Amino acid sequence: ADSDDQLNDNLQQDGTCADVHAPLLSAESCYHDNSNHDNRATFRLEEAVEFMGFGRFQIMMIFFMGMFSSSDAMEMMLIAILSPILRCEWWLENWQVALFTTMVFVGMLIFSLPFGSLADRRGRWPVLWMSAFGVSYFGFLTTFSPTYMWVLVLRTLVGVSFAASPQGNTLLMEFLPSKFRAKVAVTFQLFWAAGSTLEIMLAYLVVPTLGWRYLVAFSCVPMTVVLLLYRFIPESARYCLAAGQRGKAMGVLNRIARMNRTTLPPGTLVKSAEAPRGTLKELTHRKYRRTLLQDMLLWCGVGCLYYGIILVSSEITKSKQSCWDGDPLPQGNDTCACKPLTRKDYTTMIVATYGEFLQLPINLVLVDLIGRKFTLGVNLALVAGFYFLLNLCTTPAWVTFFVFGIRAFSAGSMNLVYLYTTEFFPTTVRALAIGTCSAVARLGAMLTPFVAQVLLNQSLSHALYVYTGIALVCSLTAFLLPYDTKGRALVDTSLERNNEVT
Repeated sequence: ADSDDQLNDNLQQDGTCADVHAPLLSAESCYHDNSNHDNRATFRLEEAVEFMGFGRFQIMMIFFMGMFSSSDAMEMMLIAILSPILRCEWWLENWQVALFTTMVFVGMLIFSLPFGSLADRRGRWPVLWMSAFGVSYFGFLTTFSPTYMWVLVLRTLVGVSFAASPQGNTLLMEFLPSKFRAKVAVTFQLFWAAGSTLEIMLAYLVVPTLGWRYLVAFSCVPMTVVLLLYRFIPESARYCLAAGQRGKAMGVLNRIARMNRTTLPPGTLVKSAEAPRGTLKELTHRKYRRTLLQDMLLWCGVGCLYYGIILVSSEITKSKQSCWDGDPLPQGNDTCACKPLTRKDYTTMIVATYGEFLQLPINLVLVDLIGRKFTLGVNLALVAGFYFLLNLCTTPAWVTFFVFGIRAFSAGSMNLVYLYTTEFFPTTVRALAIGTCSAVARLGAMLTPFVAQVLLNQSLSHALYVYTGIALVCSLTAFLLPYDTKGRALVDTSLERNNEVT
């Protein structure tokens, strides 16, 4: 691609069509810098994406980013599975189990913002490559950990690598036409749910026979495969154009046109207005401030709720045992806390994961019918309702159903905040916005182990009331968002956003 760009630059000096793949495209598709062609038709990058439509290129990107998402989900679900196993392996106390989970999110919290800024300044591709490499490398090293402290350090480094993974959603959304963004964002949850389900099944088969170290090793394989195939993933054309790399942007657009068997719009690609990229000053400008603050609150709450139910799903059956048997469980006794996962526990976790599939048809209809922010508000209200109902002393089947509902609509909420943030902020600060909000989400995720694994062991009702309150506050915040991004084009600079809002 670099050699093609160099050839293009040389040819452009003579005013010749610069695209080396010209037989596949119309002559009007080539980018020209020659001022003699100022009277020709022009098109913006967003218009090019819309013109070329949805085709094989977008399907390829969904597949590759979906593999990335599934691999991430396996590593995240591994946390919930390893917590009770390591408790019994080294007789850990409650706070040590909670710290094991929290340290993963500490790494994500600290590095999400720097990785977001780096993705806006240096590109989405290198940041995602570093994420894939770090997750697979440090994840595999965890297999050889001799002590609890080694596991803690290595899983923290895995968390650091995870900090860049949200940029995969940024990259994918920047290649999608507007009419397909919401549908892809909602259905993309299938990959995450598939990864979570695969991890639970793998644990069910591997842990009783080979042990947890083999489970950790096998969990690294999908991300290693992603790393090997990563060279097929292109850089974002939007980033290239915003960074002044117009030749590379045209190269990516030409690739899309070839794979989709179409052409670029007639005319000359117009570069977006110059604007600072990846700066906190631009992100926190007054035109974004209110939305950013509400967005950060939503990310924090959704992160707490989603990762909370992942951890609660492996603890809830043991906490509910006193209700089902009529005998109270001992509370606050760390020495009696070793309760290995049983077949029933694995079944509960798998069924809860299936809940992520339940929200797909509902949100697919709502997101284009009533808009992004109202769909998000409805999802969070349902999460609050199911968390409250989980307090009831009822049968195991109903408990499983309530957990199922929480998992479904908290996963839907996670997808919707990703979609809203991606669509609202311009290309120049989009990755930084995702990184900043992702960091805040990890703050919520850091706090949730102390609710789901410490407070829950002291009082189930208190823990569930905390989650119910968080969900209600987030639901109200979603309804009060100032703008809905339904039907809006992705913009590349703050100037375009200003014109659109006004």
